[in-house]
Amino acid sequence: MAELHVEQVVNISLHKGSIYSLARTQEEGCFLSAGSEGIVVKCNIDEPDQAVVIAKVEGQIFSMLLLESKNHLIIGTMSGAVHIVDLNERKEIHSIIHHKQSIFDIKLYHEKIFIASKDGTLSILSTQDYSNESIVSISDMSLRMVDFHPYNNEAAIACSDNNCYILDLGNLKISHILKGPENSAFSVCYSPDGKKLFVGSRDARLYIYDLESMMIHKTVAAHLYTINQIIFISENRFFCTASRDKTIRIWDYESFELLKSLERIKDNGHRNSVNRLLWMPEQKVLISAGDDRNMLIWKIVS
Repeated sequence: MAELHVEQVVNISLHKGSIYSLARTQEEGCFLSAGSEGIVVKCNIDEPDQAVVIAKVEGQIFSMLLLESKNHLIIGTMSGAVHIVDLNERKEIHSIIHHKQSIFDIKLYHEKIFIASKDGTLSILSTQDYSNESIVSISDMSLRMVDFHPYNNEAAIACSDNNCYILDLGNLKISHILKGPENSAFSVCYSPDGKKLFVGSRDARLYIYDLESMMIHKTVAAHLYTINQIIFISENRFFCTASRDKTIRIWDYESFELLKSLERIKDNGHRNSVNRLLWMPEQKVLISAGDDRNMLIWKIVS
């Protein structure tokens, strides 16, 4: 089993409400955070006391995407509105209302912006002018998260109807429906080698699918409550899960064995649900954020 040392570097308290989204910026060591207050904060992990508010919108922010080519920030809100902010000009330049309900995820893939909503649809926008290219109806229940295969032209979509949908991005048709979770599928992540798909559920289990057979390879009782996010870290040797049970857990990709569980008492971890994770590879730090309004910086040494 791989050796792993994790140390908390700093606890950053900048927000007055729950944090639902994290994103990297073009500047080394900088990241963005946003949540229930409707503000976006820019912070440097080495100088957290110099953090600044760079955007503000009406309503709770559930998701965001930094379009680095333009330095535009795309913000998804609880109401279903999408706001586009020019960070160079520090002003909103566009507002899009295609969705009737919350925007849970926004991702960039091949110069297209994918927006997943509680209304069960996936909208696809052009990065050129933000025009709506397609709206794909997936389910009559919430789309929680989207991820993209590292090599194949496909996306995986975690849905509150307990399924994970594989979308062929060539024809925008569902090619497979992966069943298994006994409750809402909240999070999804392709392995970097493209061989596995990880789905985290509200039933607290981690479902690992073999993408050649499209069958469940392994099921892990990973947490006590909902798995909110799954990401790979540290040269893709490990993956992390964040949960409503207040813990972050780090796993070995080869064996799927649990290596570390970062908790409130023994690690000075989160007091409430851990909603989002962000890996900063240059600094080898993991950023976690949640309902306790805190962002914790963890140094990972392997």
